[in-house]
Amino acid sequence: MELSRDTKRWLGLAAAALLTAGGFALFRGSRPGPGADEPGLRISSGTFSASLDSVLKGEGLDDVTRARFSSALSKKLDLRRLHPSDSYTINYSTWGAVRALFVTKDLSNYRVFPSSTGAYSLFVSPVEVSTASSKAVGAIKSSLWESMSAAGVPPALILDYADVFSWSVDFLTEVRDGDKWALAWEYKTDPAGRVLAQKVTAAYYDGAETGRKDAAASAGGYYGSDGQSLRSLFLRAPLHYRRISSFFTNRRFHPVLKYYRPHQGIDYAAPSGTPVSAVADGTVIFSGWKGGNGNFIVLRHASGYESTYGHLSRYARGVRRGKRVGQGDVIAYVGSTGLSSGPHLDFRVKLNGKPLNFLKIKHRSSGGLSGKARLAAAEAIRQLGD
Repeated sequence: MELSRDTKRWLGLAAAALLTAGGFALFRGSRPGPGADEPGLRISSGTFSASLDSVLKGEGLDDVTRARFSSALSKKLDLRRLHPSDSYTINYSTWGAVRALFVTKDLSNYRVFPSSTGAYSLFVSPVEVSTASSKAVGAIKSSLWESMSAAGVPPALILDYADVFSWSVDFLTEVRDGDKWALAWEYKTDPAGRVLAQKVTAAYYDGAETGRKDAAASAGGYYGSDGQSLRSLFLRAPLHYRRISSFFTNRRFHPVLKYYRPHQGIDYAAPSGTPVSAVADGTVIFSGWKGGNGNFIVLRHASGYESTYGHLSRYARGVRRGKRVGQGDVIAYVGSTGLSSGPHLDFRVKLNGKPLNFLKIKHRSSGGLSGKARLAAAEAIRQLGD
């Protein structure tokens, strides 16, 4: 196992300290006989495939020493939360005395130094973190996921990329072979090279159905080259669906009632149990049974908008009248309750009581950038190229 720079530095300091008279005094009782005046250094390291006590026992430490190390570390570290991703290093003298124990977990280094008096000193310092950036470009073949995976984009970033454009691109229905994509991202790593965090900094999607959509991170959100926020008043859809089984129309043949009547909403066909999300921030003004609509939810939004969700199998926990919900929050699950011929979501939107065709509502930005922030976002997008 390769030691981190932080661990190497502290090992060096520990060895230097032990070369002093005070350092020798710490281990005077463990020093060997004549001919071994110069302290040596032996290092053992690994990860926590078992508990700290089991690891130390496997290293040959006696009961008292193990108990003292555990007691010292437990002052700042929950020993029950050590995992295989966490590492340890033990610094021994050549005659077997333990000089130091180093534990690295998350973003902290824990260092314990024993003494012959039984006092064990604990020091905690942050892990040295490095920041780097990367970029990937490509064209769609089969799906966005397969194309980005083939280009080496980490899975978590593919999901983040899809979230960035969730207000302007429907990656289930609007993706076409040959569509172009690109993204740049920053990531942070620890000295062992483990990725600790990553974030999309700029991206674009240029599709035959969607046109070009671009984005850059700024002020906690994502903005296009025109400075407008990609976050819209409404999501593109309230769920991941297989197909639209009925569109907005004033004359639709009802599959159960067997006659024509208006259908002023969108029917999204999806398996029973599929999560249904609020398309915008709002308040629940109705949650319960409503005749042919079955289990039903009504949300009131800003600027006079309302959205309704029908034929639900069940409601999400805590969703009831008066509950505030955020855009994208799961509020219920697809079902086939009421007058329904199969599992689907009957979704409708009204503005001041007037039904709207949700598929024709234009993107409404939730805000914008100006000045230097707008120029910086545009430059980040420009550097992605075409």
